[in-house]
Amino acid sequence: MAMASLSIPAAAQNHKVSPGAPRAKEVQVGYGLDKDQPFAGADPDGTGLPFKEPPAEAVAAAKKAPTPHMIDGHPDLTGFWAPAGWGYAVTQGKLSTDGKTYYTQRQAEGPNQTAQKVAELKHRSEGANLPPYRPELVAKVKDLAEHQNKMDPAFYCAPKGFPRVGPPTEVIENPKTLVFLYDTVNSSEQNAFRVISTDGRGHDPTLNPSYYGDSIGHWEGNTMVIDVTNFVDDTWLSQNGTIHSDAMHVIEKLTREGNVVTWEVSIEDPKVFTKPWVFSRHLIHGLAGGHALEEAPCVEHDGNHLVNTDRN
Repeated sequence: MAMASLSIPAAAQNHKVSPGAPRAKEVQVGYGLDKDQPFAGADPDGTGLPFKEPPAEAVAAAKKAPTPHMIDGHPDLTGFWAPAGWGYAVTQGKLSTDGKTYYTQRQAEGPNQTAQKVAELKHRSEGANLPPYRPELVAKVKDLAEHQNKMDPAFYCAPKGFPRVGPPTEVIENPKTLVFLYDTVNSSEQNAFRVISTDGRGHDPTLNPSYYGDSIGHWEGNTMVIDVTNFVDDTWLSQNGTIHSDAMHVIEKLTREGNVVTWEVSIEDPKVFTKPWVFSRHLIHGLAGGHALEEAPCVEHDGNHLVNTDRN
């Protein structure tokens, strides 16, 4: 999100901080590669996805480590994984002159967008790997992207869903199941996860469509291939107004080499695409012995609007 403004309570307005006094670090900037850089908003490839490719030299070095395997001989995907530059959306900002509004964007003063952000938004619409929409939908997608803060379901706390949620932050693997956990402090979801059956079963025809779809996986050599179907059609694929239909079909692949997982996603949707949209990232293993999952914040909005004492 490019910019948001928050009303500052009166008590906070009256709190004075002496010039030069150190401020408490209340929001972590990020972790992993580029952890000291503010959240960039979108990767440099013009896909509108909220992560970017790690440096090639970091990937090459991490691949040289031994590749661990499960007892069944398949690569062990267990552990914490993250792409570069995965930080948090609200990391910097500035109080307005009157001390009543806090602009949660990365520039000296709000509410105008920086030249850097304007250039990024332009690049998003001209990237080399944009979704291949049918010609009759291009104008609609462009209009949605330009009005993201009014039209993006995730802007209003709807789940981002898969694959927009990105690669898993942490993976738990056993011979019959994979569990993907997502650090959603930077997303609208709370405690997002996916459970992927790898015991040979097919898709469950009794399930209702969902934000994350129905996932089943199998091994092809050293690559875990996950087939995902049965989506609702009211999520976006990225920040760019990238809609999809209920016919969306996703193939997700994870291949481990040393301490690197190559994460590849191929999205087919014959109702809106002219061909599959394919993108990939390298994820580097980190935080050995620890976990990076943060508790998602809960922001309550309704208490002041209650008009009776009804109970749940």
